[in-house]
Amino acid sequence: MITSLELKRQLLHIFFGVFIVCMLYFQIFNIYHLIAILILGLTLSKLCLHFRIPVASWVMDRFERPEYRKTFPGKGPIFFMIGSIVVVHFFSLQTALASILILSLGDGFSHIFGKLLSRKDYKHLKSIEGTLIAIVFSFFGAMIFVSSFAAFFGTISSLLLENLKIPFIDDNLFIPIVAALVISAF
Repeated sequence: MITSLELKRQLLHIFFGVFIVCMLYFQIFNIYHLIAILILGLTLSKLCLHFRIPVASWVMDRFERPEYRKTFPGKGPIFFMIGSIVVVHFFSLQTALASILILSLGDGFSHIFGKLLSRKDYKHLKSIEGTLIAIVFSFFGAMIFVSSFAAFFGTISSLLLENLKIPFIDDNLFIPIVAALVISAF
C-alpha cells in the first residue's frame, strides 16, 4: 500500500519533471537555469539541515522522506537536476527531453502503481506491475520527442536496469543518462 507521503512525493516528482521539460522545450530555461536551480537546491539542502528556512523547510516537512530530512534534504530533486544537466549538456535537446520524461514518468509511476497493484514483495527488484505501467507511460512520453524505436528501447533499458536497485547509484541520476545513451544510438 502506498503511503500519503510517498504518493505526494511521486506526484511532485512527475510534476517537477514535466515542468522542467516544458521550460526547456519552450526555451524559457536553458542549462544555466538548471545549474542555478541545482546550486540553489544544494544551498537550501545544507541550510535545512541546521535551520528552518521559510518555504524550503515547509516543502521538506511535507515531501521529504524522514531519513533524508535528517541527512540529505532534497536528495531526490538534487540528483534529478544533476541527471538533467548531464543529458542537456551532452545530448541533443530532443534526446534530453525524452530522457527527462522517462525519468519523471517512469520513476514516479513505477512507485505509485507498484505499491497500489503489487501483491508480492520482490527481494532485489521493484514491483513488476509498477515497472510495466511505468514503461507504458514513459514510452508515450518519450515518443513526443524521439522515434518510437528510440523511445521504446530507451525506456526499456533504463527502467529495467533501474529495477535492479543498484546500491550507491541514485536512480534520478542513472535513468536519464542510460535512456539518453540508448536513445542517441537510434
